[in-house]
Amino acid sequence: MVRPRPRTLLAACGRERHSENVASTSIVLTLLPPATHHCCTRAPPFHRRDSQGRHRQVIGPMVVHLWFSTIRFLDRHAATPTQYLSVLHRSGKRETIRGPAVLYENPVLHQKIEVKETIQLTAPTEALVVYTEVSVGMPVESSATFDATPVEAKVGLGAEEKQEEAEAAEGYNPTHEKSVSRRIIRGPAVFVPKVGEWTHEFVWSGNQAPSRGAIVPGALRFNVLETNTQTWSTDAKMRTSDNIPFTVQLTFTYKLESVEHMLASSTDPVAEWCSGLEADMCVLGDHVTSATVLAKGLNAVMSTLDSFPRLCARMESNGFSLEGVILRRVLASEALERRFKEAAAEETDGARRLAIAETNLKAERIAALSKAEKEAREAEAQEKREARAAEAKETRLRLEMERAESRRQKEHEMEANQLVHELEIKRQKDEAEAASANAHIEQQVRYLKELKALDVDLTSFLMKGGSGDRVSSPRELTKLVPQTFTFSLADTPGSCGAATTPVAVGRR
Repeated sequence: MVRPRPRTLLAACGRERHSENVASTSIVLTLLPPATHHCCTRAPPFHRRDSQGRHRQVIGPMVVHLWFSTIRFLDRHAATPTQYLSVLHRSGKRETIRGPAVLYENPVLHQKIEVKETIQLTAPTEALVVYTEVSVGMPVESSATFDATPVEAKVGLGAEEKQEEAEAAEGYNPTHEKSVSRRIIRGPAVFVPKVGEWTHEFVWSGNQAPSRGAIVPGALRFNVLETNTQTWSTDAKMRTSDNIPFTVQLTFTYKLESVEHMLASSTDPVAEWCSGLEADMCVLGDHVTSATVLAKGLNAVMSTLDSFPRLCARMESNGFSLEGVILRRVLASEALERRFKEAAAEETDGARRLAIAETNLKAERIAALSKAEKEAREAEAQEKREARAAEAKETRLRLEMERAESRRQKEHEMEANQLVHELEIKRQKDEAEAASANAHIEQQVRYLKELKALDVDLTSFLMKGGSGDRVSSPRELTKLVPQTFTFSLADTPGSCGAATTPVAVGRR
């Protein structure tokens, strides 16, 4: 009896051809290559079981003669370079095959085959905690075998995959006692779990979306740790000293300093942080009043790390360091809203009173301004009148000064003209006296020349004050004019080569 699955022939092979011989009750099944729209280069294999219970795995294309057999087409599992195959055998053994790889799920050999993604650590700030089961001690009494599947039955595994399987099984033997070791893998790296390896799954408390309010235990599940600077947003409840509750939304900046310290100290550090934050909020509430919250806010109090000493201590004990805090929002409760409304009403009443007072003050200012403007106009008019009077007086004084200056200039011109006239008269008089003196001197010179011509010793004559009507004494020659003359008696007739005698005549 032939019972093929109807979907497999057309869906997997693309086309088929059956030929049935009724006399021999045998079936000839030909598997052809698939259609072009399938990404495979050969027809999918199938599992054949005959009437004696024997099975055989066939990979096409080929012609298979069936006689009282049952066929079952196998599912194909393919892993890319960023994936791996997790194979669970019927014997209970688990196998890991790193991609790229292809394996057909044989129900006789395999219980389940899964295609899983590798864990990729892309940055040095990413870390992965891996546990490895190592065989130690003596074998454990058990009837189970390590691998009940023969090597020939591992269809689809090449030499490389078999070598990787052998390397994965090195140091691991299920018949021995087990010891677990832990190591931390830091990026960049790609992790594929081997046989006897598994990663640590962190289960931390966290906020549930979309309302990031209350902390829910186990809300965060992950495998890769981030050791760089991260943020933690939470809503913290607070009660003021006058018993007014409200909620603040805070964002903390923290950094994982030691993965080993964190693993050894706590399994849920976020829950411990929440308890430390609650203690800090209780202490802060004792020093804050609702009036302070409404008037000044909480930025000055909530924006410093000194306000959260217990949270800082909890983080340090878990291997973390708290770097900063930001107050994002204050969520008021009904009591705080009521207090806010009362304060707003008081502020509105005060604003109304202030507006009335400002209106009255403005009216007074307008009246005072009008009075000041009137006084200013009167003062300006008075200043203009005084200015015009001063200008008239200045004009009158300027005219009088101009007339006096004109009169003084005329008198000065008259005095200057008179002085010039007197000087001219004196000059003419001096010129006349000089001309008379020159004529007298010329007369005396002619007289002396005549004496020289008569061979008279002029020196003796002048020293003795010679006689004559013309010159009575030598002093008369020096009283004529204030001039100096030099003459020579050699030009007179009868000088006979006498030496030249200079004569200086002048007034003392």
